[in-house]
Amino acid sequence: MTLSNFIDPIMQDDAKKRVAIAAIVSVLVVLFVFRDALSFLIQRWTNQEELGHSFFIPVITGWLIWSNRDAVVKSIGAPSSVGIILGVMSAGLLMLGPVTHTFILQDIGLVLAIIALVVGFGGPSLLKITAIPLVYLFFAIPPPAWVITTLSWNMQNLSSEIGVAMIRAMNIPVNLSGNIIDLGLLQLQVAEACSGLRYLFPLLSLGFLAGYLFKAPLWQRIIVFLSALPITILMNSLRIAITGALVESYGLSHTEGFLHFFEGWVIFVLCLAALVGIVAIFCLIVPPRRHVVDALAPPELDPIPPSKPDRFNLSSVSILGGVSVILFGGWLMSLIFTTDKLVIPERTPFVQLPFEFKGWDHIVRPLDSEIAEVLAADDSIVADFKTPEGDKFNIYLAYLTARRDGSSWHSPQMCIPGGGWNIIDNKIIPASEDPDGLPHPYYRMVVERARSRQIIYYWYDQRGRKIANEYKMKAMVVYDTVTRRRADGSLVRVMTPVKASESIESADNRLIGMAKQLNTYLPKYVPH
Repeated sequence: MTLSNFIDPIMQDDAKKRVAIAAIVSVLVVLFVFRDALSFLIQRWTNQEELGHSFFIPVITGWLIWSNRDAVVKSIGAPSSVGIILGVMSAGLLMLGPVTHTFILQDIGLVLAIIALVVGFGGPSLLKITAIPLVYLFFAIPPPAWVITTLSWNMQNLSSEIGVAMIRAMNIPVNLSGNIIDLGLLQLQVAEACSGLRYLFPLLSLGFLAGYLFKAPLWQRIIVFLSALPITILMNSLRIAITGALVESYGLSHTEGFLHFFEGWVIFVLCLAALVGIVAIFCLIVPPRRHVVDALAPPELDPIPPSKPDRFNLSSVSILGGVSVILFGGWLMSLIFTTDKLVIPERTPFVQLPFEFKGWDHIVRPLDSEIAEVLAADDSIVADFKTPEGDKFNIYLAYLTARRDGSSWHSPQMCIPGGGWNIIDNKIIPASEDPDGLPHPYYRMVVERARSRQIIYYWYDQRGRKIANEYKMKAMVVYDTVTRRRADGSLVRVMTPVKASESIESADNRLIGMAKQLNTYLPKYVPH
């Protein structure tokens, strides 16, 4: 069936013509009300290498539907009022995105709007036959920045460990300290760009596509999809190992320029080959045996019996029109909600904080450029302190006026291991009624590197609340954004070294005392 074969009969029938016009108008409404979300999506797809593949996902979705167009057309049934419900949900997400500054909600709302139009046009039967291609659109939605950061840190650490094991297997002396690979005279740092995310996200989407195309039992398809993660980690570790071996032989110049870029693309091709290889293994050892090309051909779907009218018996024009009106209303409401900007309270910059500690020596350090870029804080400080008695402390504070998509407060648990420190104890300490403890919850870590130990406390000081759990913190940001029009707050981290001659308890007591003193100064730097 060609496109003209499908369109011509519709335009010759007045009822079908009205439905076609309603469908076109509703699509235009969706594009209009979600234009900011689409613009932000395209911006992220363009600027983040790990998301560049997302441009192809809508194209692949269209191809999957078009390749079974005969069955799709025969599956068009009576429209369902569920489309109205989905339209309401989509409009709600459209409003919540800018109100909470969590723009992934708008992206999800965009896909829900598309599904609402499908249900409103052809009912559950049309949705059922196009379900997998439509679900595939969710792979074009970038994860929140904190998810990407968490994945990046974890994959950096794991890839570093496996990569170093591979280097040792080549009989090359090597040590690993966090993400620093020590080759003796030369050192390599496994940077965030080498975490493997630029392989993982495209490979996950391709794994899902391969699982859908693979003509095999469901369990085999699930394995093909899930294999994307271990393949990415192993291949990225191989890249690190190869880089280490070449640096050992030819110097650090190998890690820059064309060779490093080319090496990255070679590894991605190997990732694809490994993914196809898993399909090939199933084709070889599990009956019925067949060629991998035949096993990954587009599926030939049977038409779904057209759905019958539901109890409301609304026409497609009514449902599509209703969805359009609801979405347009949601867009207008989002303008009303966001007309008043978030409340940004007056505060004192962190640069003045060290002078609060009378008689203490202090040195303010520059913030690591990579951390600063990821955090995108509006104000931050890293400072070392030394008391007249010789006790040493370090503080790190990061203040944001709003938790925007792309910037957030990130747990120190993600970056501490990258500096070569091992976390040997970590837990949330509840608020204490004992005067010797802290009157608010905080996260406590004991870290170790070589023979050095440090104790670290951190918490989120947010609009009068001190929160240790980062997920609770994120939920409260959303709540306060809606109810108080505020989303500002700070991450507070304090640290002290454990002296060789003292106990952990003694260092804890010292750090609790410092944290109490810091809390007396914080309100003018982090407003309640």
